[in-house]
Amino acid sequence: MKKKKQQRKRGIAEEIQVSILSKVVIVFVIVAAVVTFMVGNISLSAQKNDLEMQSKAAAYQLEIFFEEYTTVAEQMALNTDVQTLLEETGPGANITESERYATVFNTMKKTAAADSDNIQAVWVGDIDANVLTQSDGYTSGSDFEITERAWYKAVEEEKTILTDAYVDASTGNVILSAATPVYDQSGQNIIGVAGVDVALDHIDELLPAYKIGNNGFVILVTSEGNVIYHPNTDNQQKSLSELNVDKTLIQTVEGGKDTSVHYSADGKSKYGYVGRIGSTDYLTISCLPASEYFASLIRCIIIVLLLVIAGIVVIIITIRHLATQLTKPIVALNDVAQELAEGNLDVTLDIASENEIGELADSIQKTVDRLKEYINYIDEISSVLDRLADGKLKFTLKYDYAGEFAKVKTALLHISGSFEQMIEDIIDSSTQVSIGADELSKAAQNIAEGAMTQAASVQELVATTESVSQQVEENTEDAQKSATETSRVTHMMQDSREQMNQMMEAMNKITETSNEVVSIIKTIEDIADQTNLLALNASIEAARAGEAGKGFAVVASEIGSLADDSSKAANNTRDLIEISLQQIDRGSSLAQNVVQSMQDVLDAVEEVNGMIGKSAENNEAQNQSMEQIRVGIEDISKGVEDNSASAEETSATSQELAAQAATLEELVKRFDLKDHGREE
Repeated sequence: MKKKKQQRKRGIAEEIQVSILSKVVIVFVIVAAVVTFMVGNISLSAQKNDLEMQSKAAAYQLEIFFEEYTTVAEQMALNTDVQTLLEETGPGANITESERYATVFNTMKKTAAADSDNIQAVWVGDIDANVLTQSDGYTSGSDFEITERAWYKAVEEEKTILTDAYVDASTGNVILSAATPVYDQSGQNIIGVAGVDVALDHIDELLPAYKIGNNGFVILVTSEGNVIYHPNTDNQQKSLSELNVDKTLIQTVEGGKDTSVHYSADGKSKYGYVGRIGSTDYLTISCLPASEYFASLIRCIIIVLLLVIAGIVVIIITIRHLATQLTKPIVALNDVAQELAEGNLDVTLDIASENEIGELADSIQKTVDRLKEYINYIDEISSVLDRLADGKLKFTLKYDYAGEFAKVKTALLHISGSFEQMIEDIIDSSTQVSIGADELSKAAQNIAEGAMTQAASVQELVATTESVSQQVEENTEDAQKSATETSRVTHMMQDSREQMNQMMEAMNKITETSNEVVSIIKTIEDIADQTNLLALNASIEAARAGEAGKGFAVVASEIGSLADDSSKAANNTRDLIEISLQQIDRGSSLAQNVVQSMQDVLDAVEEVNGMIGKSAENNEAQNQSMEQIRVGIEDISKGVEDNSASAEETSATSQELAAQAATLEELVKRFDLKDHGREE
């Protein structure tokens, strides 16, 4: 009962909590989602702007740095002494022997000395003379090919360019060249190239100053994806593809546009911004790991979630407290209702409430007071019920029952009259049942004895059918064995017939082969005749030759003798083969007769096999019929036995019924049908 009350109390509180909390939680979640979305956008936009600003700032600073040296190269290209020097130096001429060389050399030397920390060398190249001269005194030799130099691209594109970074062979420093085409004084034709070799040591000092977050950085690449600067020096002078960077960044760099980019490097996700440095082919890339890119967003989400959870917890505690205060008087009323439901009217309500719950408590208290007035009625009804339980069916009611209890009084009086008539009827019926039970017992005993006799007869019939069934089964097994043996003989005869057919085919093959041999022997006879004729001709020719042909005549005579012997041997062989062919024909005829005889025997065996198989099937059908007869007789036997057992059980039951009827008669006599008045 306490558990039930606790469940109801918890159900009311939970209903109030769910009704309020569900709406509050939905509002909190919506507000948290909106706040998270807005703050997340602001955070990501800030990160994106920071990457863009850092990349553009580095690009702008590098643009200023590179413009200084591209300007130096362009000033050298516009120097009239340089133009005159390159115009005067023709193919095959030595540029250092020109009158203007000393002036140009001093100019290049002063320019390089003005910024010696960053300028590695200042130089000019003559296209038609295929020569290069530098501010450090170096002048190229005959093996120099100006068109193979990277900075020759300035001539092809007719504009100032910056080359890819490379390692200077003389100093080992990483440098790049700012080169610009030199036109003749008419400004129409390009006659050479002026350039400045710039050391990148200053860039290695400049770009590390651009730190993005804790782990972000800026790198410098060419539009072809070659890395000029990277915080990790091992990655410098490599292509982006060698740094295990995905195609997204490589394609963005090759596109040469200023844009944000999301890519992966070494399997790690990163965010960055690609910015072109002025009009050059160099670009800066700001890089920031994805974990740090989203770090502020994640912190914001965590803070919002914590605030939401804290707010929900506070609201839950507050609502639980209010729900407890609200449901406390309801629980008290529920306890009183439970006591009343269990029949306990001795209850008291102590609820001090001025709302509807207080009014409900007053109404329940009035109901309890009214119910207490019915206790006298209940006591008398309890006494009457006790008398009925003791078998005293006559009684008198003391109180005048008012209201709904008047129905109870009428019902009790009706019960008393009904019980009295019912007991009298039961006494009469039990007497009749006792008499009928005796007669039923005698009839059941007679049926049981007859059933036993039938059961014995059926058992003998079952034994007879089982014996016949066993004989039929044995006949069936013998027929099946005979059918199996005749089938095996049939297969043996079929195998023999197949072997005789194979022998006939072999004899036919021998006949064909012998005929071929006869043809061959005919050919040998023809050869022998031709050989004999040739030997005769040879003998004639030898006779004509006289003494010189005697030896040849002897050989011809021997050949003639051999030809005659071959002809005779061939004739003998042919005669033998003809005799063999006659014997083979006779053997084939006999074999054919044997095959026909075996076929007749095979047909007869198969017919016998069919008769035996049919006999086996008939025996099997007889066996199944006998089995059905045996099963039917067993069912009859079982039915007879069941009838016998039922008759015996019926006899026993009727005897038990008679005994129970007597017992019932004795029990009914215990009821008192006389009114002795109400026992106080």
